[in-house]
Amino acid sequence: MKAFGFYLPTKIAFGRGQIRKLGALIDPAIRRVLVVTDEAIANQTTAVATVTRQLGQRSVLVYDAVEENPSFSTIEQCADQARQQGAELIIGLGGGSPMDVAKGTAVLATNGEKMSEYMSGRPIAASPLSIICIPTTSGTGSEVTPFAVFTDKKAQTKGGLAHSAIFPKVALVDPELTYTMPKAVVVNTGLDVLTHAVEAYLSKDASKMSDVFALEAIDIVLNQLPRAAVLDRSAMDFLSYAATLAGVAIAHAGTILLHVMGYPLTACHNIAHGRATAILLPAFMDFMRERSTARDKVTYLETAFARVGGIETFVQACGVSTRLSSYGVTTGDFDLFAEKTIVKSDIGITPAVVTKETIVEILRAAL
Repeated sequence: MKAFGFYLPTKIAFGRGQIRKLGALIDPAIRRVLVVTDEAIANQTTAVATVTRQLGQRSVLVYDAVEENPSFSTIEQCADQARQQGAELIIGLGGGSPMDVAKGTAVLATNGEKMSEYMSGRPIAASPLSIICIPTTSGTGSEVTPFAVFTDKKAQTKGGLAHSAIFPKVALVDPELTYTMPKAVVVNTGLDVLTHAVEAYLSKDASKMSDVFALEAIDIVLNQLPRAAVLDRSAMDFLSYAATLAGVAIAHAGTILLHVMGYPLTACHNIAHGRATAILLPAFMDFMRERSTARDKVTYLETAFARVGGIETFVQACGVSTRLSSYGVTTGDFDLFAEKTIVKSDIGITPAVVTKETIVEILRAAL
């Protein structure tokens, strides 16, 4: 059996009503808290009020200007707020974007400089502020990973920050907070869980232990996403669980080619992240069947998908077209997309030989 390591410094509190135990999860000595969220969560749900109520007499500042696919400038503005407040704890409340901005803010608040510096490999010298992540979607798994993804608006690229220091101290996963998700968000984030788990399972960095988390997440999504998509609360509970499972899987095995192929679709065509990866999933799996060095695993996944009619049938049944042309993508985009993809580190843990030409092949098959 292949040797492996497993490190998860994040305390997970999972279940309906867990949000009401938030106060007990915070060191009583912490007096100043910055809550990082987005405008929709702040103005269209009661999540911010619920969180702040649990913080008691602490000084609480809410930063609610996080956009989808957050930019470097957003993180830097949020970090300025944290420094001015003297924040001792950052709470990321929302989907992947607020949780990732919370991580970036925790770094910049104690280290200074520009986010792009750390994305380019600058060492994180000072310990970031403590982070608690509270997801309101069931998708990214950011609550249990040492990763954060940000967008360079000027270059139209997405990139990741990876460092063990940005593992959240606590992941508070209360499925009740996901019940306000629109149906489209349930589908998009659920498909993100699926692709996280598929990629972690196929990754060269996968282990017997990470496979346990990945396969359980896949099984849950295939069984529960159709019911969650019509806002069945029991199914939504399972998707929250699956998102965290898949997060643990990618924390140890990473994502591979599929995820970084989705980034240009989001950056250049504004396709929601989870949907972008799901669009490419059938063509990607065809490629893996033909070229992968992990064919036994590919066969296992195809057997699992066969129970729900096959990969393409499942994705399309979720209301997602698997044809890039449906989203305005043309062959004229392919070379640029391949150039933006081939430079990503995820290529190195993909169990296949990947070149710009093979990336274009996959894109053409999905057109």
